Amino acid sequence: MLQIDQREALARYEQELAGEQRRRKERERELWERITAATPFDLTVRTDTHSKLDAPLRHAAAAIDLLTGARRQHPAGRALCEGITHTNLMALSEPVNTHATCHRCVHAAAVARPADGPEPPTKKERQELERVEAGAVFTVEHPQGREIRDTSEQSRSPGGDYGRKVTAVMKRLHARGWVVSDAETTDSPWGGRGWRWNLTSLGAAALAIPAVPRWVEAAPSAPTAA
Repeated sequence: MLQIDQREALARYEQELAGEQRRRKERERELWERITAATPFDLTVRTDTHSKLDAPLRHAAAAIDLLTGARRQHPAGRALCEGITHTNLMALSEPVNTHATCHRCVHAAAVARPADGPEPPTKKERQELERVEAGAVFTVEHPQGREIRDTSEQSRSPGGDYGRKVTAVMKRLHARGWVVSDAETTDSPWGGRGWRWNLTSLGAAALAIPAVPRWVEAAPSAPTAA
């Protein structure tokens, strides 16, 4: 009787394990489809032809040079998990019609951008660019001097009724060529007048770069090989 119970328990465990593996593979496939639908470049999935695994990981590769982060390079035709400094290059197969399973390739694919494109703004910079686009950022004159203020938010600092002080970040955005101030004053949302800040063509292009989606964090930490 005990042996029968053990066999039944083992059978149930194997069924549960197989079911979890199927669900995991389905999540990986859905994630990959979302990534490829969002990228502005084509990605192919290839296996490592020199791998000794029974079911080698499937890697992602692009036909163009890509960047992730500030300057990490991903040369065209190579697995995204390989950086520019790799010397023993992976030998990749012809494209296969399935999803990538290398978790480093999956994450890189989700956050990569064309190497010849503009650098994406940080989360903070994106927020300020959006406020500039909405016409809320002005250079204002008040008793404490001339400052750049986000009129959509007040602060408790001196001159806070003019808006939240954003002088430092706006100077950084201006240095990158993303924003520029009007030469003449115009009416501002708080009822006074100031010099409105506007997006340049470079700033508009930077803002148009998709932000890293939150669902990237849902990428499996160790995708299955099969």
